[in-house]
Amino acid sequence: MTDERETVPGQRYSGKTPTVESITFVDQILKCFTVDTPVLSGAQIARLLQVPKARVHRFLISLEQVGYLQRVPGSERYSLGMRLYELGMLAVNGASYLERISIRAQELSELYGYTTVVGILMDNDYVAVQPFMPARSLGLAIHAGFRSPAYATAQGRVSLAFLPEDKLNSYLHTTEFRALTPMTLTDPNKLCAELETIRQQLFAVACDQTALGATAIAAPVFGMQDQVIATIAFVWFTAELVPRIEELGAVLREIGLQVSVELGFRIPQEWQTFKSYYEVPTT
Repeated sequence: MTDERETVPGQRYSGKTPTVESITFVDQILKCFTVDTPVLSGAQIARLLQVPKARVHRFLISLEQVGYLQRVPGSERYSLGMRLYELGMLAVNGASYLERISIRAQELSELYGYTTVVGILMDNDYVAVQPFMPARSLGLAIHAGFRSPAYATAQGRVSLAFLPEDKLNSYLHTTEFRALTPMTLTDPNKLCAELETIRQQLFAVACDQTALGATAIAAPVFGMQDQVIATIAFVWFTAELVPRIEELGAVLREIGLQVSVELGFRIPQEWQTFKSYYEVPTT
């Protein structure tokens, strides 16, 4: 018989299986830490999760012991620990397809002089995995781990456009569409129309959606199962990117399809006529 008592990470294995509820609770605690709230106290986490402080405290102690959390010196507040960073880097390095895309993204940043970002869809949000800044110092800085609602980003919309119909419908019916700027698209019907355009041209554009003055152009990378496994994007100032939308969108589309083919994706016939803009610079 399985022991259903709650257990916490960091304890020596005693032959008793941790409950799914405990693992889920650890996940909920870790997700409380975001770019906007990188440091939290146990009381703050308890309020966010609407659970007793004593329960949170037990988990925080164990998470600190195994390095998933670290305590801010001289306080009762916590931040994410280096062990999580190590595991995250192992996950990224273990995903060879991300390495392939990252190589292309870095080349594009150097060639065009814009920030490029490799990202994924995670828990209905867009997450930046690997950004590349151009040599010129003044630009838009994107950090690894940046997270934003999928509907508000070009990268997220590209991923949503190619979701299976049931998953897309679930997303549309369960997502709270809130404005991040006065320009953010929050109408599900308009989003669906935008997704159809993305399916036709194989790239997405989001102007001033998460920050005024910033624009992203993104294209999908497909895996063997014909699903979007990552995105590649240009992110820069709106005034500079908008005049080049068609050109840069086509560049990203071609790179995305090239990597997709390398990963075993078979390009549909109707996509094989896209005009090529991408040329390797000669020296």
